[in-house]
Amino acid sequence: MVFAVCPPPPATPEIGVRRIVDGDTLALADGRHLRFIGINAMELGHGKSPDQPYAAAARARVRQLIATGHGKLRLESAPEAYDEYGRTLAYVFVGDEDLGLELIKEGLAVVVAVPPHMGRLGCYADAEARARGEKLNIWSKDLPSVSGGADADLRPGAFPLVEGRVTAVTPSRAGIHMTVDGRLPLWIPAADLSRFDVSPATLMGRQVLVRGWVRLYRGQPELDVHAPAALIPLP
Repeated sequence: MVFAVCPPPPATPEIGVRRIVDGDTLALADGRHLRFIGINAMELGHGKSPDQPYAAAARARVRQLIATGHGKLRLESAPEAYDEYGRTLAYVFVGDEDLGLELIKEGLAVVVAVPPHMGRLGCYADAEARARGEKLNIWSKDLPSVSGGADADLRPGAFPLVEGRVTAVTPSRAGIHMTVDGRLPLWIPAADLSRFDVSPATLMGRQVLVRGWVRLYRGQPELDVHAPAALIPLP
């Protein structure tokens, strides 16, 4: 099997870190808050909410990796500089090591595919496939981080990671609506269909692994899918 190769790391100035917020968010020495591009680590608990599985391990691993660079990072900027919360968006490196890619390789984060941030998606998706095959951490045997579609968190802003069966497919000129386990609604815009080698409409009845952020569309929850890395057919 041929795996995608990530582009080389950037030759950008180093910057210090003030605080490691979680496995995919940092507070930088210059006052900015930074969100890693291309990955999502599990959420740390807030208030009385417990940590999601492997959330603390992801943060600890980021701390360890940053320590190898004496607290200094290099950033590769994104097509969109900020997210909706005002956080800087970037790929993060210590020396030549891509921290997001390392977390994916170790099964401590999952791939996200959100245009226009797709530059390293191929190698990230390949790394996740290997971590899943080796059942590392998030992908471990008991799959504590993966829910069925019937149990998925559909609150706006939630990031469900779901294994389930495609129970409905409705193509239209604008894209494809799908439903997983009779409850989880997916939307694949027509503009993103060219990224799929085979139309997602052929997945009717198939078991799939899907992930993404939930948003409201006309008052109803919906999970947008933009690339095959976010909607994976299972054997």
